[in-house]
Amino acid sequence: MFFDFANILVFLVVALGFIVMNLGLAWFLRPKGDKTPGKLAIYECGEPTIGQAWIRFDIRFYTVALMFVVFDIEIALLFPWAVVFREMVLAGTGWIAFIEALTFIVILMAGLAYVWAKGDIDWTGPGSPAAHASPTRPQEHEAQSAPEPAASGRSATKTPVTTGGSTLVSDR
Repeated sequence: MFFDFANILVFLVVALGFIVMNLGLAWFLRPKGDKTPGKLAIYECGEPTIGQAWIRFDIRFYTVALMFVVFDIEIALLFPWAVVFREMVLAGTGWIAFIEALTFIVILMAGLAYVWAKGDIDWTGPGSPAAHASPTRPQEHEAQSAPEPAASGRSATKTPVTTGGSTLVSDR
């Protein structure tokens, strides 16, 4: 009985020894240079960081990503079912496999209906923050800012121009 536990103990000791040995070897072989401010600076795709990392992130991105994973796994599980379904039909148990797959799909569709009815996947539904935000029109934005001087020294005036039903602001 203790021999079984001894095998586990030996396995854990060898595994931990392997990890410690690799960490020590990596520490010994790594380049050890000066720690200049340039080396210690955060590097994110070549762009300097702007602002705080603790920003409010819309939870709907996570909801959509989670739904993608769930339905992706559904497809991954239905492929093997489709392969075995022909064999089960030939064996006379195809209706059981069909009911199992139908139950699986109905449960997932019920979950989708619940999330949809709750409004978690509505990007601009009545309860979303985007529905209550007032869009800024270009004319209002331009009217609030002072006119900028033109390159030739004249003061530039902003003139609204209507083309095809939309209003643009142009320099004249």
